[in-house]
Amino acid sequence: MSKLYIVATPIGNLGDITLRAIETLKSVDFVLAEDTRVTKKLLSHFGIFKPLISFQEHSSPKILEKILQLLEEDKDLALVTDAGTPGVSDPGQRLIQAISLHDRQAGHKPYVAEIITIPGPSSLAAMISLSDIDLSKFTFLGFPPHKKGREKFFTNLAASRNPIIIFESPHRILKTLSQLRKFCGDRRANIGRELTKTYEEVFRGTLSEAEKYFTGEKQRGEFVIVINI
Repeated sequence: MSKLYIVATPIGNLGDITLRAIETLKSVDFVLAEDTRVTKKLLSHFGIFKPLISFQEHSSPKILEKILQLLEEDKDLALVTDAGTPGVSDPGQRLIQAISLHDRQAGHKPYVAEIITIPGPSSLAAMISLSDIDLSKFTFLGFPPHKKGREKFFTNLAASRNPIIIFESPHRILKTLSQLRKFCGDRRANIGRELTKTYEEVFRGTLSEAEKYFTGEKQRGEFVIVINI
């Protein structure tokens, strides 16, 4: 039976890749990558040279069909994203759903492929480990909508009884902080920026203080935001 490996890759520091991830990437027939340019650099750094297939959120059904065909041909594949653990706010889940649906429709027993996780770096887990907010229970909401649905998103967020964790890009960080304060009040927050990278930092304070802090160059990088209840 073919295998699909869900492989976590570094979110910044290349030294965070696991030995198992390296061994897996060396062993597969193809690597499915969110951005082939990013993944090619990563693989080259570790002396790994494998055929790459672009697989993104908006990849066509033909790409999914090609991937399923490779699995039916007993090819082993590895799925990676630009950084972190596939399936966490990226297209990884779309592929797993497609495989599951394909198996149900085809009545495959055993399944077309064994799906195996290769755990490792995750900005979500990294931020939880750095937070001074009690996250024994929390709700993860990923990225807020870019345009349509933002008001509903923040309204629902404000009603949560658990701390909330969201992701945000540098382009929308100030807009999101402003809307968080508008809908949630001036709550306490922890905000991780550039986690595991050279300029990693964690801000701890109120949302209004965060708006003042994240200006200019402080807006660069990816953000993980923890909002207290």
